[in-house]
Amino acid sequence: MREPRTLAIRVIPHPGESLDSWLEALARRSWTPLSALLDALGLPTQERTHSLIVNLSPQMFQQLNKQLNLPAEALDHSSVPAALFRRRAPHWRFCPQCLTEEQGRFPTRWWLPWTFACTKHQVLLHSHCPGCRTEPRVFLPKPVHLHPPGHCMRPSGYRTVCGTGLGDLSALSLPPRHPLLRAQTQLDSLPIHRRVDPRRTFAEADKYLSPLVESLTASDLLALSDASRDAWQKALADLTDPTSGLGGWRLQERRRTVLTPDFLQREYTEGRTPLREIADTQGLPRRDVVRHARDLGVTVFRGNRPHVFDDDWLREQYVARKRTGADIAQETGSNLESVRRRLEHLGIPRRPSGRSMPALITKIEASVPIDIRAAAEETLHGWRRLRRFQISIFFPTLKTSATYLGLLPSTLTLQLDQLECAVGAELFHRSVRHTPQKPTRRGARLLKDLNRDDVQKLMHDALGSKIEAIPDQDTVDAAVAVVDGERSALTSLHDHFQFGERIHIPPPVLPLLEHLLAHAGRETYAGQIQIATGIPFTTVYKQLKRLEAAGWLTGVSP
Repeated sequence: MREPRTLAIRVIPHPGESLDSWLEALARRSWTPLSALLDALGLPTQERTHSLIVNLSPQMFQQLNKQLNLPAEALDHSSVPAALFRRRAPHWRFCPQCLTEEQGRFPTRWWLPWTFACTKHQVLLHSHCPGCRTEPRVFLPKPVHLHPPGHCMRPSGYRTVCGTGLGDLSALSLPPRHPLLRAQTQLDSLPIHRRVDPRRTFAEADKYLSPLVESLTASDLLALSDASRDAWQKALADLTDPTSGLGGWRLQERRRTVLTPDFLQREYTEGRTPLREIADTQGLPRRDVVRHARDLGVTVFRGNRPHVFDDDWLREQYVARKRTGADIAQETGSNLESVRRRLEHLGIPRRPSGRSMPALITKIEASVPIDIRAAAEETLHGWRRLRRFQISIFFPTLKTSATYLGLLPSTLTLQLDQLECAVGAELFHRSVRHTPQKPTRRGARLLKDLNRDDVQKLMHDALGSKIEAIPDQDTVDAAVAVVDGERSALTSLHDHFQFGERIHIPPPVLPLLEHLLAHAGRETYAGQIQIATGIPFTTVYKQLKRLEAAGWLTGVSP
């Protein structure tokens, strides 16, 4: 069996020194790249530096001790269990003075999330290189033998590194006996080695960290410089990050101590407080709260939990009183889907969509005329169609009626057709060339019935604030004038109509009228007008004939 290779050059690890720090010092002493040294020692050459701190097996440590002729316990404090960091890679922090004094060698504690200060020099630790402004030891340093110790070995290009001296950084000084220094002294007393129990270590660290965070005052933070405050805030964020080992343990402990079976029974099962609200109140991730509740055997509902209904009451409301599911859901504080599921559980068939609306189940008294009952009883929008028919008859055409109502003419036509279908008779004669629309005998009787006080009350109760107003006389007269102008139906004028400031005159008529008024009293011909105005001859002749029929001209000649 082949024996592992041994190295002739020895470098003794410092007490508590990090494994990557010792291996880097050994590579410099051997004048070889760190990656070549790792390969010679049979160690993994992964890209991430922290892999040397958490991923080495006990067999690898035994091999290292034998290859370098080290005592059995020499490297016990050079690494820590991976569980200390959970899923998040550890962040390295450093003290510039210590790096200078120790010629670039540093302790394992600088990798721990609760190491944020150096009690020897009474400063906060740095986390970023001032040159490349990144964390210096994220990637495995390779050509360490070509650079002095204590420099940033972060790759900056092909075969180049940053090379900034980390020992030249200004100190993030802390006042003497500052709470951060006292807490760090207590944290440094925690044992750190390869076989440490992570849960016990977390509990001990939290025993010192929780009082620190709670006792820090504004004056304690004001005593720090801006750079020191920023460094502490960043360290605190790393401590409380739920993806880190300590942060995840603290969340787990909070779930265990707060989300007890009695608490969940009182707040969630009986109090009906949503789990998302409990998670937000307690400062816990929602997904973790749901998983913890299920682990405790609590029935967790997806979305809104089912509402508990009184089955007899529900049956009476839906079947006997014909109320809608949405109406029942609103009254009970549940949702429509819960009502539907409960009806299905009770074996109650659902009514077709829309058949439970109040308008569809409303009965009208027999004293109301039959045509109104036929149009409005047990139907949707019947009263609205009746009201629009009542308004439309005031106007000469459906187009002007639709304009007043704010509808498309096709929409109003469809609604009035539906009304005639419900009544079973034609209700009005449509407008033709020079004749406005007018009601039929059946339509006139319906209009008379609609003006009854009891019918008007029913209509206002059904439509409420959405009822359209009856047009006034000026609005109707203006609509008549517009139609007369558009159709050139000049054979009738209303004596009571007062022209406004503006009168609508269709484009084919306007140039003609301007020419006739400008040459009033003169004899003219259609051909002359056509040449003067540029209007097509056929149009000129047709308009002159209409003016003659209205009595405005004495004769028309081509």
